Amino acid sequence: MTEETFDVAIIDADSILYQIAHYQPSPALCKKAFDSRLAEIMSEVSAYSGAVFIKGKDNFRYQAASDYKGNRKDTLEPEVKDRLEMLYKYAQDFCIESDNAEADDYCGIAFKLAQEEGKSAIVCHIDKDLDALPGWHYNFRKKEFYKVTPEQGYTFLMKQILMGDATDNIQGIKGLGPKTAEKILSDKPVETLLSVVLDTYRIKCGNTWESDFVKSANLIWIRDSADNCRPLTYKELQEKLQWKITDNGTPLQNDQTTPLDSSTTSKTLKQEDDTLEESN
Repeated sequence: MTEETFDVAIIDADSILYQIAHYQPSPALCKKAFDSRLAEIMSEVSAYSGAVFIKGKDNFRYQAASDYKGNRKDTLEPEVKDRLEMLYKYAQDFCIESDNAEADDYCGIAFKLAQEEGKSAIVCHIDKDLDALPGWHYNFRKKEFYKVTPEQGYTFLMKQILMGDATDNIQGIKGLGPKTAEKILSDKPVETLLSVVLDTYRIKCGNTWESDFVKSANLIWIRDSADNCRPLTYKELQEKLQWKITDNGTPLQNDQTTPLDSSTTSKTLKQEDDTLEESN
């Protein structure tokens, strides 16, 4: 629990819709359960208002990588699919559709906007990807509050870009898992982490390092504005992913994205060779 109250609760509702479609047997009960769950979350986080996001039409990530989420199989039973489709149509009347992106992105954009307007906000979700956002979070499945610092959120983002995300079929650096990623980034000044990531891609991916980095970063990074909901170029990603104080958007200490001394990174990677085969 937290004694905080919030001006706005930003809710990623896709997982709620899927859960309800699985266990509620009728359209009426599905709608009632969704309404009740949203009201429950609003009460649990003591928020004065809410913004609820669901998936929309299209997603720029499929332009960045045609195999994005290509490992997922459609295993839903026909009746569950019907209920899910009905729930999404119902939710469209009062939720915000995340067209050309994902609900994660729209949550990130709303979160940043609320912070820039001086509002206290909390992101309500069960998705680890949103842990890259600094600020208050609420896991409504575990009923757990936690706060992510700017340094923690940025480090988590850099780690994800290094190792990718097998759940969404994002490669990252092949064979590089969470333990190795943590060791590569540990004890490094936060303003140098992007350089560490780029240097690691250069060393481990050879001639394809730039395109490999661009693909991973485009798929991993939760967007912070509608203008950025598109595949970004290498130079754009260099600029966007520089270390910043993310609660007000002003730079803390810009990463110049120049490589670290090659011997430093090579030594780190050599020490980790015995763990590079760990699974993501």
